[in-house]
Amino acid sequence: EAGGATAMAMAVARARLPLRLFHSRIHRLHRFHCLPLAAGHFPVKASIAQPRFFRTSRSCLAVQQFKLADIGEGIAEVQLTEWFVKEGDMVKEMDNVCAVESDKASVELTSPYTGKVVKVHHKVQDTVKVGSVLIDVETGDSSAPTSSPPKPQPTPAAAPSAPSAPSATPAPAKAAAGSKAPGVLATPKVRGLAKQMGIDLNTVKGTGAHGRVLAEDLKGAGAAGAAGAAASTAASAPPVRAAAAPTFAPPARVLEDQTIQITDNVGKGMVKSMQASLVVPYMALGEEIDMTEILALQKQLKEHALKKYGSKITVTSFMLKAISLALYDNPKINSKFGSPDANPPSYTVYGSHNVSVAVDTPGGLMVPNIKDVGGKNVLEIQQELMRVAAAAQQGKLALGDIQGGTITLSNIGVIGTKDPRPILFDGQAVIGATGRTMTLPRYNAKMELVPRQVMNIRWVGDHRHLDGASLARFSNSFKSYMENPGEWLLAMR
Repeated sequence: EAGGATAMAMAVARARLPLRLFHSRIHRLHRFHCLPLAAGHFPVKASIAQPRFFRTSRSCLAVQQFKLADIGEGIAEVQLTEWFVKEGDMVKEMDNVCAVESDKASVELTSPYTGKVVKVHHKVQDTVKVGSVLIDVETGDSSAPTSSPPKPQPTPAAAPSAPSAPSATPAPAKAAAGSKAPGVLATPKVRGLAKQMGIDLNTVKGTGAHGRVLAEDLKGAGAAGAAGAAASTAASAPPVRAAAAPTFAPPARVLEDQTIQITDNVGKGMVKSMQASLVVPYMALGEEIDMTEILALQKQLKEHALKKYGSKITVTSFMLKAISLALYDNPKINSKFGSPDANPPSYTVYGSHNVSVAVDTPGGLMVPNIKDVGGKNVLEIQQELMRVAAAAQQGKLALGDIQGGTITLSNIGVIGTKDPRPILFDGQAVIGATGRTMTLPRYNAKMELVPRQVMNIRWVGDHRHLDGASLARFSNSFKSYMENPGEWLLAMR
């Protein structure tokens, strides 16, 4: 092996190649397993006139395995929902390869390599475990010199340049805008928009790199489709008749018993997480929140925020900010208990307030989180809340949207309940759930009965490292911020 390295070094020296270029080629060939590299065998001086060139071959190609990485949050397997490539396709780094779905999110995975897909290891709807190989990609160094490069010849300025000699490993051609790539390339946002507009992405010509479909492409397709549909409808529509009066048809009765198997990832994930929560000793505290002042402020700012910033402000955003302010007063609440087998036991207090919010979706309950609520104002919280809620509805939450939550709020009262009792989630120390807001009579400071907007909230805490007093103090802080929004001017950072 040392002799081989020395011989190659002498060949480079004969060609009078700079030492730095020789080193880079030696290391490149070593990386692709074409040349064993022996330490200390580099040329010092040589002066033989005949130049020589390296020869590359098929053996310089390497097959890289793209494996499903460990994405954390207790996710051990995913379901493969869509392939964007097939065997024989050329891919570039960061091209979409496939879409997978776990019990917490649906994401699109991108290729870490550039090269040719030589094998696809799984089919759509297969369950893939973390660490399993998804595809094999044959990569190569397209910049390697050829075995017999032509001597340079002077070429007239007006004449087109002659094509260079083909390399042993053909390089993937650069993707031009509008060129078609394997599958349909589009971001989750564009896919959700297409779904809302009722547009089949397979019928849209993408103008982005690799034929990626952009939002502008959907607008053009939607306008063309609407015009064509309108013309077709106008031509073939029968004469308009008066609508028949609706008739009542009771829903069909199902008298047979049914056993329903929970096979979707979200449902199975809920079973797993709720069973795990039962082993945690917990305590629950209830509180009544007078929402009158915060609702008046929200109503006052809603139209202003819509006109100036294009976003309405909801009460949920105020509650998320109030939670963060209360966490600054009671940092221990923003924590997770460590391994139950640790000796001594421990818990972690988190610096960032990543508040998880429960979202009801067609696919089941999803719990994304708003990152760093303490560093955001109410408007920024609202905009991020709208983004993750829309992504959850479309099944397009990213892993970053579901990972890293430190405390949870379930605003289930908007659906309808008076006094909910939540269950701890994802190892977090505290979860809160709000009931519906009701107009109830309450005494004011003059002992007069007045109508007030009242909401119940219940906090559940991990009793392994939180005691009742700690949770009660946090609840009192939250209540104070919600009932006296003017205090935020003193406490907000």
